[in-house]
Amino acid sequence: MKRRTALGLMAAAPFGATIGCADTGAPQLELNPADPDDLYLIHRKVNYTFDDQPVFWFIEAVRYGLVDSAFIPFWNMHVGFLFTVKSTGEYDFETKQLSAIFYSDLESGELLETFSNPLTGAAVPVRQPGVIRGGSRFDKTHQVREPSERPGVRMTRGTDIGPAWILGDDVWVHADTWVRAEPTGDEGQLLQVNDWSTYHASLGEVADPSVASASATMNFNDINTFPGWLNMGDQPGNYVSRGHGRKLHSGEGMPPQWLRFMNDLYPKESQDLIGAIEG
Repeated sequence: MKRRTALGLMAAAPFGATIGCADTGAPQLELNPADPDDLYLIHRKVNYTFDDQPVFWFIEAVRYGLVDSAFIPFWNMHVGFLFTVKSTGEYDFETKQLSAIFYSDLESGELLETFSNPLTGAAVPVRQPGVIRGGSRFDKTHQVREPSERPGVRMTRGTDIGPAWILGDDVWVHADTWVRAEPTGDEGQLLQVNDWSTYHASLGEVADPSVASASATMNFNDINTFPGWLNMGDQPGNYVSRGHGRKLHSGEGMPPQWLRFMNDLYPKESQDLIGAIEG
């Protein structure tokens, strides 16, 4: 089956496609990860969806400080992303999203309120990320980003989708983002954020035109500059996380600790996670 035909069928029949169900008997696509059309299909089906069903991702991670090539554990990270997806063209699509990120103590697992920084010796109030709403636009090859300017700062940012790899029934695809904010004067500090995500799915699902959204897992790392609220001063090093995650299509499979923090801190959003995306 030709890729254009398959993409058209998925876009035209959102309720006819299945989610995470291989071996439907539909003719399998022959996918070439080096082909931009196939890379688009792999990324969208693995990370998002071709229909109107919601997409949930969780990431369980540990945050570290990296100094002199040594990793110092800071805290646990409990991350949830919720998406709705809408096609806006043959290859273009938009997402609406809600993220909810919580930091917990490495030993107790309770929400972290104060962090005793082993690098500075100071205790600082923890700035929990909490709930953030937003949206993104994508074309065939990358996330579409509007120019961003801040007074006294030179901003650059981007998204890299791919490469992808196929080996047997395994499909992997990278989807990375980065942001760099450089002060143009004598005040302020450099901000660099690098989010590296590696997604994995079954070729049987990704290559099946009747599957709108493949079951998928991910490995996640970020390599960043220290945030200002940690009061690191001139401390050299990096702010790094290491985690893993899974894609879901409801909130029922989200990790219990993430659900508990949502219930305790954001009860309104927790009762209607899909509605919370809209605010």
